[in-house]
Amino acid sequence: MLNVVVICMLGCGYYEVIINLIKTANGKFWPADAEAEAQSKKLKVGDVYKANITVNHNYELHKKVFGFFAFCCNYYYGDKDASKCTYQLDRLRKKLTVAAGYHKQVFNRDGIHFEIVALSLSYESMPEEEKQVFYKRITQAALDNVFNNGADDNTMNQLLSWF
Repeated sequence: MLNVVVICMLGCGYYEVIINLIKTANGKFWPADAEAEAQSKKLKVGDVYKANITVNHNYELHKKVFGFFAFCCNYYYGDKDASKCTYQLDRLRKKLTVAAGYHKQVFNRDGIHFEIVALSLSYESMPEEEKQVFYKRITQAALDNVFNNGADDNTMNQLLSWF
C-alpha cells in the first residue's frame, strides 16, 4: 500500500491531493479504495503530476484511525461531507490529538510564549499496549470535545465501539 501525495497546479498556486494506491505486479498503480478512485478521477488525463510516495505499512489501521477522525469531524461540523474538506478534518484531528495528551510545546522567538502543537503519531509503530491507551484517550477526547452536548444512542454506540 502506498500513500501518494500528488502536487497539482491550479492557476498560480499548488494544492495537494492524497491518494492511496496499490502497486500491481505489472508495475502500474491502482487506487486502493473508492475514495482513492474518486480523488484520482479529479486529475486530468495526460497531465504530468509530481508525487511524493510513502509506504503505508498498515493501511487497515490507518483507515480505521482516520475513519474515526472523519466520523468525529462529520458530527462536529454537522455535515456528512465535512470530513471531505482536508482542512476541517486535519484541524479536528489535531485538536483531538492535543486533547488526548499527544502534544508538545513550541516556543515563539521570544522564548516566553508558546503554543501547543499536536504530535505526528506513527500508529503502526506503536506497541499494542500504547495503541490501547491511545484509543481510550482519543475516544475520551472525542466525548469531551466533539460529542459534549450528547448524541443519540446510535451515534454514541458507534463512537464507543470504534476501537
